[in-house]
Amino acid sequence: MEDRRLETHPDLMDPEWRKQAEREARIGAKKDRKRIPKPRSRRRFRMSRRGRVLTLFLVVTVVVLGAGAVVMQQLRGRDAGSGQPPRAAPVAIGVDLARPYERTPAANWREGIAGITMPRGEPVGDFTAQEVEAGFRTVTQAIAAARLGTPVLRAGDGSELLALLTPNERARLEPTLTGPVTIEKGNFLTLIGPKGLLPVTPRMTGFLTVKAGRTGELIIHASYTTAYAFDALPSEARTPADIVPFVRDEQDYVIRKAPPFDKADAGLDFGDGAAYRTRMACDAAKAGILAPQYADKDRPVAVGMPVAVDEVATYDPTKPLPSLETCK
Repeated sequence: MEDRRLETHPDLMDPEWRKQAEREARIGAKKDRKRIPKPRSRRRFRMSRRGRVLTLFLVVTVVVLGAGAVVMQQLRGRDAGSGQPPRAAPVAIGVDLARPYERTPAANWREGIAGITMPRGEPVGDFTAQEVEAGFRTVTQAIAAARLGTPVLRAGDGSELLALLTPNERARLEPTLTGPVTIEKGNFLTLIGPKGLLPVTPRMTGFLTVKAGRTGELIIHASYTTAYAFDALPSEARTPADIVPFVRDEQDYVIRKAPPFDKADAGLDFGDGAAYRTRMACDAAKAGILAPQYADKDRPVAVGMPVAVDEVATYDPTKPLPSLETCK
């Protein structure tokens, strides 16, 4: 009877065949292990996510650029269709009316009379230290009344300055300082024309010096420059120089005591003086009015100062007063 059990099969009983079969089985097992996929490492997973993000970014960029190109093409087509040249980008004005003194020599000056310094009060001639200090206060009040006072800047009213003068000097100057606008009145007061000032305080720089005069006289010299900021429309001014004129003053003030002077001559009086104005409208200046240089319609905007003028020295009270006329 034939033996059909697997373990008694003739091939399995052959030693050589069994060795060959075991060898092929081992080779097959190794091949199967190589085909098993290995799990991806964490690092390879992160790199894959970055790749997806980069791909998304590139896709979005291409879409945006494409949309921008379409819009630009439509705008060009619209301009071309209308027969008009492509619209240029608006040019920003170079004047900041909220900070009008920026980019001018007055940028770091102090506001108002605080810009004028004075020496410490000491005895001078017939005047005590206290009288000299009182003289400084009177002179700074006169400067403020002439160059900074609300009545003078708004209405050309010189009453504040008149009140500080001796009775005789007041009587002499009252017709001029309270009358209509003239060049003589403009020599004593800052007269503002139709082009109004911005709501900012004028800026000043300067100093006072003192010396003895005749018996009973004290001479206080004021060297100072005042900058004014005028209002303007965007079409009227391109640089701060168009809206900020400067007034340079060299003025002697004489203070007299009574006695030896009588009461009509005791107090504050004007001595020698000179002034120089720059960056203003020449047409207005010839009438005694201070106006920004853009107010001259027949004058190019921002023409600046004459080439021969040292602008820094012009505004510096420690330098000699310029003699070159800026309006011809």
